[in-house]
Amino acid sequence: MPMLADPSLKYLPYPAVPFPPDYVRKWPTQRTTTAPRWLSTDLRDGNQALVNPMSNATKLELFRTLVKIGFKEIEVAYPSASEQEYQFCRSIIENGEVPDDVALQIITPARPDLIERSIKALAGCKRAIIHLYNAVSPVFREVVFRNTKEQTMDLTLNAVRLVKKLTEEEFARSGTHYTLLYCLETFSQTEAEFTVELGNRVFDEWGKATPEDPILYNLAATVECGPSNHYADMVEYFSNNIKNRDSVVLSIHPHNDRGTAVAAAELGLLAGGDRIEGCLLGNGERTGNVDLISLALNMYSQGVSPNL
Repeated sequence: MPMLADPSLKYLPYPAVPFPPDYVRKWPTQRTTTAPRWLSTDLRDGNQALVNPMSNATKLELFRTLVKIGFKEIEVAYPSASEQEYQFCRSIIENGEVPDDVALQIITPARPDLIERSIKALAGCKRAIIHLYNAVSPVFREVVFRNTKEQTMDLTLNAVRLVKKLTEEEFARSGTHYTLLYCLETFSQTEAEFTVELGNRVFDEWGKATPEDPILYNLAATVECGPSNHYADMVEYFSNNIKNRDSVVLSIHPHNDRGTAVAAAELGLLAGGDRIEGCLLGNGERTGNVDLISLALNMYSQGVSPNL
């Protein structure tokens, strides 16, 4: 089938981010002078990208390598997806594989039946991060879930409420300190105003973020469907408008559908991002995550130590 002579009949360009009139973007004049917080998601996203997924023995070998490289935050599993994933979390905790200065992260959808098991998977480690996600863009709201914005908000806040309750109970039992990472799945395809509204409501519902113990937001370019400058605009808008910015960490999670995940990550950091999520060689979900080695060496070549 031939390509369309007029692709605008099928595809729409990305919408402008609603900055105030005469707003001057900050990110084009910024420079990266310090390393971000790094999150390796090789053991989760990278494993999903393989034809033959890693066994838990192989995952343990890679986990030890990530620790040696210097990652202090590692996403290790999707515990509610399978017994194997759950048991990997339990084994590295119970066998003393996790250094005290390394936080383990797991991912769970905003579904009550899966949240409880996901939280239990990390019980007993010193520092845990609960990566809670749900898709919030118009196509998911209207076509997949058939939810209104208000229903999407209710679903999200109910999930945050449950995570807060269960993590506080688990802290009392095991002493594990849990941090919330809320992922606005399909962030880069969602109305900028709605991302901020949702983020601020999550902040209030969590209710205990401080500069010393911030809440994290994953700003996911779940499908990279616009140029890197648009992603940077989205990040800067969110950074400008989220409340209590000193108690918030913005976690940059680019995908590589357009082949520009590294560029999007670099511009996302300039736009207010504090943390990068990706895989060592970009070998992650579908078309790939950001390539952490390329990104780190790009910093290194500019005289900025990535601290890895």
